[in-house]
Amino acid sequence: MPETQALKPSLRERVLDAAETVVMRDGAARLTLDAVIAEAGVSKGGMLYHFRSKEALLEGLVERTLARDEADIGALRDTLPPDQPNREGRARLIASLAPCPVSPELGIAVIAASAHHRELLAPIRTHVAETLDALGALEDEIPNARLLYLAMAGLYMFDVFGISPLDPDEADALRAQARRILDDHGAL
Repeated sequence: MPETQALKPSLRERVLDAAETVVMRDGAARLTLDAVIAEAGVSKGGMLYHFRSKEALLEGLVERTLARDEADIGALRDTLPPDQPNREGRARLIASLAPCPVSPELGIAVIAASAHHRELLAPIRTHVAETLDALGALEDEIPNARLLYLAMAGLYMFDVFGISPLDPDEADALRAQARRILDDHGAL
């Protein structure tokens, strides 16, 4: 197979990329299957093969966002010493220190859609529950690990909704303070 074909994203990924582009450029209200078809340059049949409805498309966006998050956590876990206890919890806590990687528009689109389709939140709830479980096992070493995670998650959600009263420097200072707390407990 030629190298260029191996690097070409799958049709499903192209459609998800297009959906993100539509939301970020035009806003969540303009996310329609037709808008995504036009942006991706795919046929309606190609679109419907992967996503039969707007709900299925939103589910795909949620799944991909969580997969990216899990990949980031896995990469962080792999940087920790193999003999370090509770590498999973540490990686999840360290990952929570990162600024919000998604645009507010995309986060709002997923959450707004979830208001009408509550089942879209199930994978997010599972992800958060797994994180809190991993952090609970870490609290003997890092007191208040779950509290620190939830504080960082709140900062993240402020970014997603575009409602943070903090300027970027203040938010970075809070993340740095959280990082120092982790460092003081040998988590980093």
